[in-house]
Amino acid sequence: MWFAISEAGMDPVSRLTNTLLAGGRGRSGVEVGPDQIRVQMGGFKLTVPRASIHSASRSQENVRGTYGVHSRSGRWLVNGSPDGLAKLTIEPPCHTGRKPVSLFTRGKVSALTLSLADPDGFIAALQPPGQALTGSRHPSRSAGRSQ
Repeated sequence: MWFAISEAGMDPVSRLTNTLLAGGRGRSGVEVGPDQIRVQMGGFKLTVPRASIHSASRSQENVRGTYGVHSRSGRWLVNGSPDGLAKLTIEPPCHTGRKPVSLFTRGKVSALTLSLADPDGFIAALQPPGQALTGSRHPSRSAGRSQ
C-alpha cells in the first residue's frame, strides 16, 4: 500500500528541486509491505523491517520552515509539509545506505517522522490484525494497552 509524502507546505522552488531530484508527486512516499516499509524522497531511500517498528503515532513536532530529509542523533525527518506528521520509533535501529544524501555514511535510524497525505491511514496499515502498536492513537485498536 502506497502513502504519499505530503507536499502541502512546500514553496515552488523546493517543489521544483524535489521533482528534479527524482522526487515529487507519485515518487515521494512510503510503501507498506507485509515484511517491511520502504521510504523514498528524492535520493533518500530507506527500508525498515516491520518487526523493528516499535511504535507509530501522530506527531505534533514543529517542523515549519524545513522540507526534505534531515537527521540528528538517529532521529530522521522526511517531510514536504509541516502537517500530517507520523512518527515511528524503530528498535532495533536500522541504517541508511551510503548515498550522497547521507554524505556516504551509514546513518542510524532509531526514529522517523514523515509528513504524509494520510497519516492515520498509514498508522492503521502498520497495525497487525487485531493488535495495536505501542503509541498508536487508534482507541478501538489499542483499548486496554498502555501507551
